[in-house]
Amino acid sequence: MKNVSIISLHPTRWQEFKQLRLEALQQDASAFGSSYEEEIHYADEVWEKRLNTSFNQNGFMMLCSEFEGKLVGMMGSGWSQRVNTKHVATIYSVYVTTSMRGGGIGSQLLDSVLNNLAVISPIEKVNLTVTVDQTSAIKLYEKFGFQRIGIARKELKINGRYYDIIHMEKFL
Repeated sequence: MKNVSIISLHPTRWQEFKQLRLEALQQDASAFGSSYEEEIHYADEVWEKRLNTSFNQNGFMMLCSEFEGKLVGMMGSGWSQRVNTKHVATIYSVYVTTSMRGGGIGSQLLDSVLNNLAVISPIEKVNLTVTVDQTSAIKLYEKFGFQRIGIARKELKINGRYYDIIHMEKFL
């Protein structure tokens, strides 16, 4: 999609990030382990700290897509500093606003995250999870070479409904 920028959001823009994250939790509740009801009560400092840690890439990275000055998507990644697991990163917090879906923003975000992870030594592998009913997201991940490695049954429970989670991985 033209005129969409993929950026590492500066911590001073935490209010915009908070708004996007809360929208994501409301729009696609089954895509997240956290909930709107939990995160709406987070102190301002929590939101700013999330971006500050990511902006400095201190074990975390949050990239956002911006269209005409407005945040329209996000994708995070984290990696361990522990000796035995520092070669593995995890993708999380994936969201594109409903009005901007289908235009390639998810692909742009995933491509940017993977390219960034590929140059962070010693990351060799990337994991992610996705609910089984998120077929568009599953297709996106498979297009980028992620392989299904298992299903966790009834992993999420939202308003009395259970959701199964697919575990996926990709070697860089």
